[in-house]
Amino acid sequence: MTAPELTLHYAPRTRSRTALWLLEELGQPYTLASFDINTGRHKQPDYLALNPMGKVPVVVDGGVPVAELGAIAIYLADRYPAAELAPAIDDPRRPDFLRWCFFSSAIMEPAYGEKFFKWTVPARSVAWGSFDGMLEVLTAGVSDREWLLGDTFSAADVLVGSTLGFGLQFGAVPMTGPLADYAARCWDRPAWQRAAAIEARESERFPMPTP
Repeated sequence: MTAPELTLHYAPRTRSRTALWLLEELGQPYTLASFDINTGRHKQPDYLALNPMGKVPVVVDGGVPVAELGAIAIYLADRYPAAELAPAIDDPRRPDFLRWCFFSSAIMEPAYGEKFFKWTVPARSVAWGSFDGMLEVLTAGVSDREWLLGDTFSAADVLVGSTLGFGLQFGAVPMTGPLADYAARCWDRPAWQRAAAIEARESERFPMPTP
């Protein structure tokens, strides 16, 4: 039996859960290289050769490492088009797809930082604008449509849906309205549920250290 071309370097309770969901949506066989983040495995030289930032996740495709969630999502969606997770280059929806792929890490995550850490910064001086502005744009993006691109689910929904789930989980985003409805649609997907089961299993294997 041929070994899978894809390997996901993953640690539970981290952003690598997003890549796990993506791979479940992709439908390709993959190897899960799971480890306990508290061991420092991600700072060892062989891992730093895959991602110099020493972060998870990293996906290795046929020996080629890809780091950063946005890059992983776009790369895999284009590399394995049978999964239909990205519009083609000449599709008129492509620019919106790319915008949402980057919205997750470039806008949503730092806006959460503003909210959680009570940063006071002028909206015009930072790339994410403001937390409230982010919520307004995201709410408009998922209102009156099933997915970010309309009727078609894409890798952008994996990125944005996963980051939104983080905000809902930790109370930054209210569990009501269009955003909560959109998150519920994400959580209903079989691939998300499979990823959640794997996350639960790996979290049990590598529990949080005792204080």
